[in-house]
Amino acid sequence: MTKIVPQTDLLSIGVSLLLLFATCITGAEAATCTDDALPPETLGNDKAQIDVLLQLGIDCAQAGKLERAVTLLTEVIKREPTNSVAYLNRGSTQIRLGELGLAVDDYTTAISLQPNFAEAWYDRGTTFAHMRRYERAIADFTETIRLKPDFSLALCNRAFANFELNRYDDALADYTMAMGQAPSLTYCYFGRGNLFLRIGEYQKAVNDLTEVLSHQAHDALTLSRRAQAYEALGQREQALDDFRAALDADPKLESAREGVARLTEQQKQSDRQNK
Repeated sequence: MTKIVPQTDLLSIGVSLLLLFATCITGAEAATCTDDALPPETLGNDKAQIDVLLQLGIDCAQAGKLERAVTLLTEVIKREPTNSVAYLNRGSTQIRLGELGLAVDDYTTAISLQPNFAEAWYDRGTTFAHMRRYERAIADFTETIRLKPDFSLALCNRAFANFELNRYDDALADYTMAMGQAPSLTYCYFGRGNLFLRIGEYQKAVNDLTEVLSHQAHDALTLSRRAQAYEALGQREQALDDFRAALDADPKLESAREGVARLTEQQKQSDRQNK
């Protein structure tokens, strides 16, 4: 059986998969992000005015005006220090600004204010996973699942953290349970397919990665992973097709570039031997 190459772009899996945060939790009516210091209608400490500020902060975050969002959410916290939703959303905005430590602080405060806030536990766990603090991430995801057993993304992210710690049985159990809850969650299919690839269950890897590609046909990383599985199965033609498609989708993807070079050279050697 053909040996596959090391998964040199594995880190990008974590970065792409773990950008799934539970943000923008609010019951306020929709607002529009403004550039004013504070809209006149929000002056004072009335609860309705605070809700307007909160929604403005969320809208600014969604619009990509991240510094503005932080300013507004900080104002909400100043006026209502027990507003756990403001801390959650400010933490998620800090993530996008690259301030992981500040995000952890905000999520921790949200949890202290509202210990049953599953989304805050989940987001903090996701941040810890970004920081490669996998044991802390697993603990937070486990609490998320205790509070909200149908939180499929928490199961998938806990599976990812276990995978990174080489706890493959635990990871497989979580992926499979999550997919039972949410069969259309391609994020979990990718994770389980990548796990099958790691443990040498290559046909199962092909099956899961093919499911992902049925929804995201041009995803470079998924194509490259399926190519590795095909190569390990000795199906070089399918592998080369996938590596080439992955390279077309992302010319900088190292595993795809190496795969095309490796299989092309093998094909040339085979042709020379058959002459």
